[in-house]
Amino acid sequence: MEQPTPRTAPPAPPATPAFPRSDEVPAPTPPTPPADGTAKGERLTRLGPMVFLANFGWMLPVAVSGTLIPALLTEIDPAQKVALYGTLTSIGAAVSLIANIFFGALSDRTRSRFGGRSPWILAGGLIAAVALVTLSVATTFWAVLLGWTVFQLGLNAFLSSLVAVTPDRVAPERRGTISTVTAFGVLLAQSLGSVVGAAFLSEARTGLRVAPWLLAFAAVAFVVLAPDRPNIGVARAPLSARTLLRTFAVPMDRDFLCALFGRFLLLLAYLLVLLYQLFILTDYLHLSEGRAASLIATIGIIGAVTSGGAAAVSGPLSDKLGRRKILVVLSSVLIALAAVVPAVFPSVAGLLVFMAVGGVAYGIYNAVDAALMTEVLPSDDDHGKDMGVLNVANTGSQVLAPVVASLILGTGLGYRGLFVTSSVLALASCLFILPIKRVR
Repeated sequence: MEQPTPRTAPPAPPATPAFPRSDEVPAPTPPTPPADGTAKGERLTRLGPMVFLANFGWMLPVAVSGTLIPALLTEIDPAQKVALYGTLTSIGAAVSLIANIFFGALSDRTRSRFGGRSPWILAGGLIAAVALVTLSVATTFWAVLLGWTVFQLGLNAFLSSLVAVTPDRVAPERRGTISTVTAFGVLLAQSLGSVVGAAFLSEARTGLRVAPWLLAFAAVAFVVLAPDRPNIGVARAPLSARTLLRTFAVPMDRDFLCALFGRFLLLLAYLLVLLYQLFILTDYLHLSEGRAASLIATIGIIGAVTSGGAAAVSGPLSDKLGRRKILVVLSSVLIALAAVVPAVFPSVAGLLVFMAVGGVAYGIYNAVDAALMTEVLPSDDDHGKDMGVLNVANTGSQVLAPVVASLILGTGLGYRGLFVTSSVLALASCLFILPIKRVR
C-alpha cells in the first residue's frame, strides 16, 4: 500500500542534472500563467477541494485493502498468512518504487491540451480501481499478487502526477495550506478506511468490489473540475531509452537527500505498527477476530479525530510561521514516545494510546512534510520525477517494513521489539531533518 499516500498525503538544493545536458535540450518555453490565479500560483478555491477529493479517493481503497487483503489471505492460506502478506506488500512496494519515478518522468514530458498531469491521473485512477476489484474474485495467492501489482502500476501513475500538482500550481507561501488539504484527505480516508474495512472483515470480497470505485470517481472529478492548463507549446527533453535510464538518477543534493532519508525513517517507524495492527491485536494482545474488528473500527475513529485535527492546525501554522522543520521534528518525537507505551504496557489501552498520540504526530507530519518536500526540489522542469524520487521514501518504507518486521518477529523479539524499533527509527529521522538548510 500504499499511504498514498495516501497516500494518501509530500522539496530542493543545487544538483547535477539527471537529464540531458543543456546543449542537448532546447530551453523550455515559460509556462502560461494559470487562468484562474496569479503568476505565483492558482487560487485554492477550486483546486483545494479537488486535491482533497483526489487524496481521499485513493487512500480510502488503500486503507480498506490494508484490512481486507490480510483477511483474504487468511481465507486462502491461514497457515502462511503472515509470510504471504509480507511477500505481497514487499513486491507491491517495489513495483510502486519504480513506477512512481517512471510515471512521474513521463508526466513531466507529456504534452497535451489537457496538460501533462491530467492524462496520467485519469488513466492511472481507472486502471487501479479495476485492478483492485479483480482481487475480489482471486482464489490463489498468485492471482492476488497479479492484481495487486497492476493496482500498484495504476495507482502510481495517478499519484506521481497528483503530487506534482502542488509544486506546479501552488505558490510556495500557500503550500502548507494545500498540504493540510492533502493530509486531511489522506488521514480522514485512512481512518475511515479502517472502519469500512472492519465492517467488511467477514465479507472481504464484497468490500474489495465496492471500495475501489471511489478512486475512479475521484480521478474523473479532478480532471474535469480542476483541469490543468494546455502545455502543447512547452519544449521538452526528447523521450529515449537514455533519458528514461537517467530518470532514476537521484539528485546529489544535500538537502534533498536529507529530506528523503528523514521521510523514509519516519514512515518506516509508523508502518511497522500500522501494517500489522490486525496481527498485533490477534497475536500480541490475543483478541478474537470479532473483537479485533471492533477495535480496528475504534482505532479508525481515534485516528480520524486526532490526525485530522492536528493536520488542520499545523499546515496553516507552518505557513504563518514560515517554519517547517520544527513541526516535522515534533511529529517524529511524538511517534517515538507513543511507540514506547504498548511496548511497556501490552494492552488494548496501550495500543489506543499509541494510535491517539501517533495520530496527532502523523497529522502534523503529513500536513507539514509535504510542503517541506516541495521546497527542496532541485529542478522546476522535473517536478514529477523528483517528487517520485522523494516518494521512494514512501514505497521503500513499505518494502522494508515487512522485512524488518519479519526479522524482529523471527528472532524472538516479538511485537514488543517491533514497537521499540519503531521508536528508535522515529528518533533517528530527526537527525536528517534538522541539518536541512534551505527550509526553516
